[in-house]
Formats: sequence, structure tokens, C-alpha cells
Amino acid sequence: MRPARRFSPLSIRPPWLPLDGVIDAVAAGLWWDAIVVDGSLGRVVAAQLQHAAGEHTGPVLCDPGGPKTRVYFLTPAGTADRWSVPGTVAFGECCYVVLNGTLDADTAGLHWLVAPRCRHPEPLVAPQLLRTLLTEHGSRP
Repeated sequence: MRPARRFSPLSIRPPWLPLDGVIDAVAAGLWWDAIVVDGSLGRVVAAQLQHAAGEHTGPVLCDPGGPKTRVYFLTPAGTADRWSVPGTVAFGECCYVVLNGTLDADTAGLHWLVAPRCRHPEPLVAPQLLRTLLTEHGSRP
């Protein structure tokens, strides 16, 4: 059993985040776009992004299911239209991303590497910083 979370009047659950305990497909392109990176590269970049951006990192989701682990970086809406980094996939309008509403979910399944901060406005991943980190690591198809 998980300990109860303390409610803070400053905590505002983003409207796109499923309820606690719910996993649901959420449309990209409205509140955010998602940049998808495979497995170990995604995890390394997520860690470096956290180090570089601190509390302004933005949400990063990990899906270990399927043939490859995938890491989803939630960026400002419209990023997908301008994104062209080899070895990554951009999800914008007409795409969906499966999100876990449980912010501290077990890492064996769909889970947050960097959970939404539940602040208004919700910080998102800075596309230029993400692009820089991916380029430094030689992101390729």
C-alpha cells in the first residue's frame, strides 16, 4: 500500500493527466507533443536533462513494454511540426500517448522517469535542450 500523498493547494493536476490509478491514451498536439527515443539513449538523455534543467525538466515517461523500451519527452505543442532529429519520432496532432495517472508507479510497467510537477503552468521539456543532448549522444536512425 502506498502512503497517502499530502494535498497542497499549490498542486494542480494537469487536465491531460489521467486520474491516479488510471492508464489512458491521451491526444498529443493539444497540451503537449511527445518526442520518442528508444531505451538506453532515452534514459541517459532523461537523466542529463534532469541534471541540466532541474525542477524545470518537464515530464518524461518510460514504457518498458513491447519489443523495445521507449522514453517519451513531453514538449510544448507544435514541437513535432518542427522536429527532425535522427533516431527519434515526434508525436503531434492525430497521435496518442498512453499515460499513467499514478505519478509514483512501479517501474516494471509504464512509469514516469520525471513525473509532472502538478504546477500551473506545468513545465514541459525544452525542445532545444533535448535536441542538444540527443545530438551530443549521436542520436541516429
